[in-house]
Amino acid sequence: MWLLERTSRDEDTTRRIGAALGRWLQPGDIVAVQGPLGAGKTRLIQGIAEGLGVTEPVQSPSFVLIQAYPLPGGGKFYHVDLYRLENPEAVWALGLWDLFDEMAIIAMEWPERAAGLIPEPYLRVTLIPLDDTVRHIRIEAVGAFPVERLRALQAMMDQERYTPGSPDPDHRP
Repeated sequence: MWLLERTSRDEDTTRRIGAALGRWLQPGDIVAVQGPLGAGKTRLIQGIAEGLGVTEPVQSPSFVLIQAYPLPGGGKFYHVDLYRLENPEAVWALGLWDLFDEMAIIAMEWPERAAGLIPEPYLRVTLIPLDDTVRHIRIEAVGAFPVERLRALQAMMDQERYTPGSPDPDHRP
């Protein structure tokens, strides 16, 4: 299993990690973002949208469940929030599989509500609060991503600076 771990010291850093991830994503990629309420899932997804070039504000779609954003150069980015759904049957009734067929980029909050329905490969991002502002972020590949893509993500994340003027605390030369 491929795993990348980072530490975020604040919301801006979480967004910047998401932006780096967004620059790496390709059509058809799915990112399942999990963590407790207030962990920073929406902030990370806002960063992903920024990295993809989405120009309109990205808010949590908790009440509409799915929000679509056009991507520069064509295609769509979907922000899906399954918090209000109780089980995989409700997710199935939502018609989520139609999005998977579009070759869009999808970021999904509360993916555990869609257990067994997310096609592989996908990235699972887990945000673990360590205190009021610090988050441990785990990025795992689920299924068979091409190794060269994962190496490229690793290299990009290793070169990123997440706080102005200082290296990412997990950066190891």
